[in-house]
Amino acid sequence: MPYWIRRILLKSGELVTEKELRRDENYCEGIAPVVGEVLTVHCRGRTFRAEVVWGNWPGRGQLHDMVVPLRVKES
Repeated sequence: MPYWIRRILLKSGELVTEKELRRDENYCEGIAPVVGEVLTVHCRGRTFRAEVVWGNWPGRGQLHDMVVPLRVKES
């Protein structure tokens, strides 16, 4: 089940949306992390850790061909 990080809340309070990200940026094949998990994100030339705050809820099934949109915040 692929996932795509579509919104990133930076520590500065700025929100980066999918309009600013390339289609292949933060698009990953594999199991989508659930809310609360931390993963590596690429944004504006930086690589940093971010926590999933919205998108893939624990215990909720997803279709395998569906791209899961995620929202994260820089940790």
